[in-house]
Amino acid sequence: MKRRRLKRYHPPGTSPGTLPLTGERGELLFLSYGRQGLVRRSVGSVEEALGVSREKAWLRILGLGTHTVAQLGQALGVHPLALEDALNPGQRPKIEAYERYLFLVLDIPTLGEEGLEEVQVSVLLFPQLVVSIEEKPNGFFAGVEKRLELGKGRLFELGSDYLAYALVDAAVDHYFPVLEKLGERLEAMEEALLARKDDVLPGLHQLRRELLRLRRSLWPLRDAVGALLRLDSPLLSPEVRVFLRDVQDHTLYLLDIVETYREMAGSLLDLSLSTMAQRTNEVMKVLTVIGTIFLPLTFLVGVYGMNFQHMPELAWPWAYPALWGIMVALALGMLWAFRRRGWL
Repeated sequence: MKRRRLKRYHPPGTSPGTLPLTGERGELLFLSYGRQGLVRRSVGSVEEALGVSREKAWLRILGLGTHTVAQLGQALGVHPLALEDALNPGQRPKIEAYERYLFLVLDIPTLGEEGLEEVQVSVLLFPQLVVSIEEKPNGFFAGVEKRLELGKGRLFELGSDYLAYALVDAAVDHYFPVLEKLGERLEAMEEALLARKDDVLPGLHQLRRELLRLRRSLWPLRDAVGALLRLDSPLLSPEVRVFLRDVQDHTLYLLDIVETYREMAGSLLDLSLSTMAQRTNEVMKVLTVIGTIFLPLTFLVGVYGMNFQHMPELAWPWAYPALWGIMVALALGMLWAFRRRGWL
């Protein structure tokens, strides 16, 4: 299983707002849209992107490049603490309001062959500009780009705050396919456990860890969306607030699914442990029955195995077959008695 990436920290005593050196340069993709339609282009720097005449725009920074993010902070006056959070993956989803812009941190999950992975996306909302700082290139917002390519719809009718809402909505929607796959795995484990086909304990522990990670992402995301709805900011129009309520409903629904799956996983874990204990009890019961049957047989063999001279039965010609008959009769009689009592 892919372990959760821990948040990077500066050495103790480092000044707050110090940007970590990632050694990377983020790829810049600039999309300007409005009455003239959509214009999409790759740019070499933040200054080049901001120099393009635009009605509304979306600047995507793909990859955590310290130099690129520092340029963004200088050009748009972004607070160093916000830039530091954007360059440090592993942040809790949150919303922070500044005088000229809003800063959001989103955590988007993906489920691949290596297990659950989370990609951080930071969003800056300005009056006519949205900036997304994405941890690495991804296809999370392909649907939003397709809607922009249509050249019509609410993305063109409303302001940049609707684009920011669309990004948050796309991030929340990516939880649904992940939870669907986890639910399928949970059902398969339940069927395998009831059929006693294989040991599901390792996979069950991994599933519980993944659900816990999703829960840790969804709880702060729910709080962030709620805080965004309560925020008194001119950057958010009443029309967009209505759509944000729908996103809040989705986060609550996702949390309900995660809690349900966690309870189901816990119940399956208890069932797995109970099944293992039951199998052990069945084995011990069989061994106990065998030991009980052999106890009188061992006694008989021990008695007639003693080396005394005066044992009349030893001189009897039918002593050996008689002893075998008694032993077989004892074993069969005990088996019949155990079955009659329901012990077998």
